[in-house]
Amino acid sequence: MDITSIKSVSTDAIGFFRFKKLGKKDYLITNDIGEFSILTCEEFDSFTHNILDKKSEKHQELNRKSFFKGPNYEKTLALAYANKHKFLAYGPSLHMIITTLRCNHKCQYCHAAVAPMSAKEFDMTKETATKVVDTIFYTSSINITIEFQWGESLVNWDVVKHVVEYAEIKAGHLKKQLSFALVTNLVSMDEEKLNFLIDHKVGMSTSLDGNEEVHNYNRTYTEGNSYKKVIYWIKRINERYIEAGLHDEKWKPLRIGGALLTITKKTLPAYKEVIDTYCDLWMEGIFLRWLNPYWFAASELEKLSYSEQEWIDFYKKSMDYIIEINKKGTFFREQLTSVYLQKIFAPEDPSFMDIRSPSGIAIGCLAYNYDGKVYASDESRMLGRMGIEDFLMTDMKDTWKETYEAIMNAEVTKIAVQSTCLDGLPGYNDHVYKPYIWVDIIHNFKTTGNLYVPLVKDKKIDMQIAVLDYIFDKLRNNPEDAKILKSWIGL
Repeated sequence: MDITSIKSVSTDAIGFFRFKKLGKKDYLITNDIGEFSILTCEEFDSFTHNILDKKSEKHQELNRKSFFKGPNYEKTLALAYANKHKFLAYGPSLHMIITTLRCNHKCQYCHAAVAPMSAKEFDMTKETATKVVDTIFYTSSINITIEFQWGESLVNWDVVKHVVEYAEIKAGHLKKQLSFALVTNLVSMDEEKLNFLIDHKVGMSTSLDGNEEVHNYNRTYTEGNSYKKVIYWIKRINERYIEAGLHDEKWKPLRIGGALLTITKKTLPAYKEVIDTYCDLWMEGIFLRWLNPYWFAASELEKLSYSEQEWIDFYKKSMDYIIEINKKGTFFREQLTSVYLQKIFAPEDPSFMDIRSPSGIAIGCLAYNYDGKVYASDESRMLGRMGIEDFLMTDMKDTWKETYEAIMNAEVTKIAVQSTCLDGLPGYNDHVYKPYIWVDIIHNFKTTGNLYVPLVKDKKIDMQIAVLDYIFDKLRNNPEDAKILKSWIGL
């Protein structure tokens, strides 16, 4: 739009919107509650000058989505905005406990900076674990998820059991909704542990980097074949779900919650083999997450990493292949895309901790290190392992009250909220995808030394924009593909 067109916009009748030209024929517009519409050039011109036919379907759509001002415009917008951002009404709900830094793998890209199996001084004690659980249950959210994160939690099994059993008691007394998630490489799994985890409804997630060649290349395990171990236990866990009678109406039977894929340079040409491996294991989807430059990955970037454009090309080829799989009758989704689809279509934000504004760092999630140190996120803890303690919030105090007050009053908390809230951030605030994008301050801090990175220099924004461009291209130009994408979020 030139300055003459901007000055002639009918702001008395039209609500605030952001826009972007799509090709030569269309415009995409969005507003602060995440609503969008795709308009032809003629419709866009009529809309901005408030001469769009009020009886037309497009006018009715725009009015329904609060692009026009009406008698209840401010109230409607405020209520929708509050509903979209209701996650701001609650405190931390995701609590990541690092029960040990020990691990029986040494993955080439390891972000967690694991310790060798002999280094038991890096195990969390039951005393520290009890203080951590006490703190978790006196945070302000009614819904609590405790996630056991890297190193390999199963090697400190007694503390994992203690946390689960003690947390269940606390949840009963304090009337809080509790769920568990265990991230494990599965190598240390056995039937006794599995029975306990299923009996206590602990969700399980593992790492699977694709077919045998890629997985074993990325995930070094000197005591055997990591791929064969993880495949065996994924299948066995699914069998146990059936034996325990745990079925789900959609999936029948319930399966292992999912697997984490970390993409390295070796993954890029093997995208079909990776996706086929997940499908063969009855996985419901795959998360095409990019590589982060933390710990081992930071020292091996030249060997492991790739350019933003290489990841974007990989993403698009993978998505095209996944959509073809769906067309053949197999429901299989890409998880990152599904989060963005929820942000585009759902009245409530999915509150995925990274992909929101402000970010979940410090106010949505916390990471409790084996030694009682509390970090603003798991990535913050990873930086701490590298000697960068800028996102350390506090050490565990004598009482939960002291610890929680120290967390909420920490400078880290205030800075995290300020720097991840896109409202007012130059470039981010003005972008048509502002309702959907997010800023990764940990990545920016690690790669540039600054929390505030201009949008044009934010590498992760480039990848986010590419994902959203792909989604809106399908929504705009390919009804069959768009139907598949919407099915991933139940539409």
